[in-house]
Amino acid sequence: AAMADGPSPSIEASIKRERPSRRVFSIQSHVVHGYAGNKAAVFPLQINGFHVDFVNSVHFSNHTAYANLRGERLDSEQLGAIYEGLTLNGLTTYSHLLTGYCGNPGFLQRIGGIVKDLKQKNEHLLYVCDPVLGDHGKYYTPRELLPIYKEVIVPLADVLTPNCFELGELSGRKIENETDCLVAVDAIHDLGVSRIVVTSGIPSKEEETQLIALASTRNKDGTATRHRFVFSKRSGNFVGTGDLFASLLIVWLEECGGDLAEAVGRVIGALQDVIGVTIDIAKDHPPPPSCKLPELRFIEARRYLLQPSQVVRSQKIE
Repeated sequence: AAMADGPSPSIEASIKRERPSRRVFSIQSHVVHGYAGNKAAVFPLQINGFHVDFVNSVHFSNHTAYANLRGERLDSEQLGAIYEGLTLNGLTTYSHLLTGYCGNPGFLQRIGGIVKDLKQKNEHLLYVCDPVLGDHGKYYTPRELLPIYKEVIVPLADVLTPNCFELGELSGRKIENETDCLVAVDAIHDLGVSRIVVTSGIPSKEEETQLIALASTRNKDGTATRHRFVFSKRSGNFVGTGDLFASLLIVWLEECGGDLAEAVGRVIGALQDVIGVTIDIAKDHPPPPSCKLPELRFIEARRYLLQPSQVVRSQKIE
């Protein structure tokens, strides 16, 4: 990956970023141990100067890759009550909304109502939606979520971060190559989403060693500006990377003046850094027997949440 052009702000300057008017409302899962959902999204936003109010859609002991899981789920009535409390106290002046994993159709419907309400209160609200359905050709959420995402949630989103499987499901198209992927992206743009990042899973000849992400912005004149990011594949699977991706995308869209390709290059750079630190530590500190996957090392890699060591450059797709 190529380095960034020009000097990057120092870590000290990054820590001093203040954004008093930037408040994020994040509705995602929560784990007591480790990093997934809000645990992977809130800290990166806070360390970059964003105020974050977060609702935990589930409260689990750990993420689902462990052998054992205990905890509870928030239902749609409870979500409605929490939001009502915030509203009654005049606390819903948000600049950003972030949603991720949601395992319940009624809960997702309730989120749709909240999005509409927040957009009425602030027409400039930026809604970043990670439409979590599944990966590698399989659902790990109820299939009943798909029509709600298609009909209610996605048309409200300003930025969507699906993986390739989710993009195929949402667009109703089979994706076997990059061209299929771009056609599916256009179909989602047609639903009203101005910026889309396909974060992973795009089929390619080099997929054993390389990963591809695509970013597409629908312009005012109806054309799309698209970029391809190719970066090296790190060994191992990790939980929480998608949650980290979406939260850092909020940070870097802000820093890059809304330029999607610039922002995504920095987000991927930071993710590569965090995964690199995680892999290094896992060599000496293997994960517990109940989970074969190492937890992402957010604390040890926190400098990269502020400033990636590299920016992954993109190629413009004509």
